[in-house]
Amino acid sequence: MISNSKLIFMIISTIICFGLPIGLTVYFYKKEKISLFAVFCGALMFIVSQVCLRIPMLQYLNKQPWFINFIKSNTVIYMVLIALSAGIFEEVARFIGIKYILKNRLSWKNGIAFGIGHGGVEAILIVGFTYISNIIYSFFINSGNEIPYADVLINTPSYMFLLGGLERIFAIALHMALTMVVLEGVIKKQGKYILYAISIHALVDFVAVYNKNIFLIEGFMCLVALISLRFLIRSKSKIKSLSF
Repeated sequence: MISNSKLIFMIISTIICFGLPIGLTVYFYKKEKISLFAVFCGALMFIVSQVCLRIPMLQYLNKQPWFINFIKSNTVIYMVLIALSAGIFEEVARFIGIKYILKNRLSWKNGIAFGIGHGGVEAILIVGFTYISNIIYSFFINSGNEIPYADVLINTPSYMFLLGGLERIFAIALHMALTMVVLEGVIKKQGKYILYAISIHALVDFVAVYNKNIFLIEGFMCLVALISLRFLIRSKSKIKSLSF
């Protein structure tokens, strides 16, 4: 049986994954008049970089015998490569989207919009739809049906289903901050900023993957989110001064 607490936490996380990106879009559209095109662009760049390119590449590699053997004997290096690939694929895509698609819309508010789209579609696709499936499977299990996924849902602690949603809040804040880093580099025409973004992204991902304690991971991500929010607030006047 799937407990009520697990179902409640799944529902809360699902609401966060869908509701937060939509809520942020509506809020900043009303407050800052952000471009909905910029939100779409951010979402598109995530889909291209992760769903269409990086994830299929990793799935292919993880089926290759030589790569499987490499992972077994070089676990830490593998974690570094996974984190670095996330930074490279996503930040290069972010750079392309901002420089070439949003080239006539380079502003702080549209950087915010791009970040919402990028982090928001990640939350929806990676966690949101997964949790919807979990909820459906849970009802099947509680109705007495047998499914292959049952043991995972039954044995996973309740709080894990809540942490999945909370982590998306932290991740969206980071995506918005990283967008500002890349945006500043595009406006200044300085390539070093994309290297900053790749390094930050890879470092955060590596710490999250390397650490096995879920509470330390989420505590770290919460700290990253708070730093990101502070950076976003301070970047407003800076980006505005560079845009004119």
